Amino acid sequence: MKYFLLGPAEGPRFTGFVDAAHRWGLPGGLCPVCDSSPGGLGEAYPSVDLSGWSLRHELTEARQVPLAEYERLRDLVRPHAPPGALLLPGAEFGRLVGKAFGWWGALHLPDPWTLVMQRAALEQLRGEGGFKLSASEMDLHFQEIHVPDLLEIELHPRGRLHDSCFPGGRERPCERCGRQGDGLPDAPILDGSTLATGQDLFRLADFTTVIIATERFAKAVARLGLEGVVFKEVPVVAS
Repeated sequence: MKYFLLGPAEGPRFTGFVDAAHRWGLPGGLCPVCDSSPGGLGEAYPSVDLSGWSLRHELTEARQVPLAEYERLRDLVRPHAPPGALLLPGAEFGRLVGKAFGWWGALHLPDPWTLVMQRAALEQLRGEGGFKLSASEMDLHFQEIHVPDLLEIELHPRGRLHDSCFPGGRERPCERCGRQGDGLPDAPILDGSTLATGQDLFRLADFTTVIIATERFAKAVARLGLEGVVFKEVPVVAS
C-alpha cells in the first residue's frame, strides 16, 4: 500500500481561504516540567456538537491553563468525542464559524491541516469511490456572490512517523506531558506498524497538521477528475 501527503494545488483557481474557528476547543495546557504545551494543532472533530453540554462555556475561549486544568477538561469532554480521540491541547469541536473568500477546488486545503470538499465531489467519492467520509456543514460568511457548497472533512489522528526520518533522533518525550519538540522532517517516512487498515484519509498522531491519503484515495480523485489538492508519495517502513 502506498501513502501520500496531501498538499494544496496552486494557481488562481485555488485561492479559497477561511478566517474561522470551530465553536469549541480545549485550552492549551502548560506543563510544569517542560514549560511547554503538547499542542495538537489541526486535531478537530466538527461532528461533535457540544451545544447541549452544561460545561461548554469552558471551551469557548482560546487560552493557556495549567496542565492539570487542561487534563480535567479533556477527561470531561472525552465521552462526547469519537472513540480513540487524542484530545490534545487545542483540539477543537463543532462547526467552523467565520468568513471565507476566494476560488475553491473540488477538494481544498484552506489550511494545511483542514480539508474541505464541495458537496458534489464528496458525493462522487462516497458513491463511485465507495469512501466512508465524515463531513460537516460550516457556518461561513462568503464575500463573493457565488457561494460554494462546502463541507469540512473530519480526519482522525492515526499513524506516526518512523524514528529513522529524524537525523538526530527523536527528542525524548517529557516525563509529565509526553511532549516531543521535534520539527517535521524534510523527508518524512511513515511507521508502517502504526497505520490502521481501512483508513483512506487521516492525520498523523504525532504531527496533527499533516494529512495522509492512501493510494486508493489518490487514484479515485484522479479518476474522477477532482482538482484542488496534490499528492506526494511518502515512504513507509516497518518498525
